[in-house]
Amino acid sequence: MKLQTALENLEFFAYHGMYPEEKEKGGIFKVDVWVDEELPENHDATQISHLINYEEIYNIVKEEMEIKRDFIEDLGKTILQRIGHHLTEREVLITVKITKPNPAGKFGSGAASITLQY
Repeated sequence: MKLQTALENLEFFAYHGMYPEEKEKGGIFKVDVWVDEELPENHDATQISHLINYEEIYNIVKEEMEIKRDFIEDLGKTILQRIGHHLTEREVLITVKITKPNPAGKFGSGAASITLQY
């Protein structure tokens, strides 16, 4: 049995970017996290200790979003590593997507995003 725990469309105001205006004014970022895990058919899903606690995952993302970075690729890598370290006891596939709507006001519309897996 496959279980996917997901946090989708998390929205943060942060100061990531390489341009001075991004560092000063900040902007909206959206983050999605998916954690996939193969479970035995007799898996006990009635106790939090047997499940992935998505509140803990959210707190990792929130903490990392508060640290200014030039590149969202670096941000995504750090989020992946921290979640992976947090879940070392489990065999999981972690996917993180970070979206930057209208990056630095350069596009006029659309978004830039990166997706990383670990």
